[in-house]
Amino acid sequence: MSAGVGTMLATEWRKTATTKLAWVLAIIAIGYSSLQAGMLVLLAAPGILDRLAGTATTPTGMLTNPDYLTSTLGQVSTASTFVLLMGIVAMTGEYRHMTITSTYLASPRRSRVLVAKMLLFAAIGVAVAVLTMIAVTITLMVALIPFDHAPLTADMWLSVLLGSVIGLVLYAVLGVSIGALIPNQVAAIVTALLWMLLLEPLIGLTFPKVGMWLPGDALKAAMDVGLRSEFSGQLVSADTLPVWGGILLLIGYAAVFGAIASRTTLSRDIT
Repeated sequence: MSAGVGTMLATEWRKTATTKLAWVLAIIAIGYSSLQAGMLVLLAAPGILDRLAGTATTPTGMLTNPDYLTSTLGQVSTASTFVLLMGIVAMTGEYRHMTITSTYLASPRRSRVLVAKMLLFAAIGVAVAVLTMIAVTITLMVALIPFDHAPLTADMWLSVLLGSVIGLVLYAVLGVSIGALIPNQVAAIVTALLWMLLLEPLIGLTFPKVGMWLPGDALKAAMDVGLRSEFSGQLVSADTLPVWGGILLLIGYAAVFGAIASRTTLSRDIT
């Protein structure tokens, strides 16, 4: 007899809650995003680079630029990499440890198993986004104390929070989908990291008009972050989609990968 959705969600939660790697990835996501935000403040602080080099102090005005602070708050987006990995690990772990057989025996309708995992990790994506946003905000507020800076407005905070919640939810769904498409855990993780850390940034820097249609820039658009880095290391205004465009594009990626993953999972021989 097929298990109900509530039972399946409870089962998936028990699996995730007892997996140390899931907790480790969540903690790293929060800590790394906060570290990134703090470093961006310190690197933009007036004369900090000159003081480190032992030269004359030359003030900069980056911290007085609201767009720069929004971009700094937007470091919550770096948590997307770890949320994606959490989804991948959860799905590929079933194949790695061969628990997928008992999972499908408990619920022969494979698509429901996939949906249950997606729903659970969507909820986890919300939690990670909110906790990371809080941690990044606290880090930013503390790091800005010694310096003159633009105000952190409620509109700025809410736009980044909303975009990050939506973005991390969809990245979590993408992670589960990728894990279903590439059941080999090592191959799935390497493929995802290669894309997110190398290929996508390289495409974005080389072809900005193409990069704006990729998931990473779509997430930044959803958070209303309007700056990007050039090869020179300078931050410039980016060509981005509107907020609603970034959200719709992320939904599109999640829907397409989810549909392909569901189709593949239904026809795959797991023995």
